[in-house]
Amino acid sequence: MTDSPFDVIKNQYTIDELNDIVEHGCASGCASNHIYYTDTVSFYDQHEAAICEYVRDVTDPSYLTETFSNNEGNLTGYKNDIVWTFIELYAMELIDNINNEELEEEEEVVNNYGVDINDILSSSWGKSHIQIVNG
Repeated sequence: MTDSPFDVIKNQYTIDELNDIVEHGCASGCASNHIYYTDTVSFYDQHEAAICEYVRDVTDPSYLTETFSNNEGNLTGYKNDIVWTFIELYAMELIDNINNEELEEEEEVVNNYGVDINDILSSSWGKSHIQIVNG
């Protein structure tokens, strides 16, 4: 059984490469494993259903037909564009998830002391040592 297209992207690109894909797009060449038509067409042919379903779910349902029309019936160009769209959209999702996990970890560190600030503020020490200033 072959890996899903999602697993392929996660395994073939580092976080830095995914960031480059998000910032510059696949057309810039930063999706190094999916530059040439032979790469993108093969990837599309192996994972067509999952790729199209994901692109359709994340974008407008008419995106696939519009992309085919924009390629004026050139099947190779269509497959290339859809694969690049898939990679770019999935890279955005992965980077967003990584950034959200980092934020959650930072929040855990901040809240890791198990102390409620309201308890401190209402204590006699808090009342005599902490002043809340509204800006």
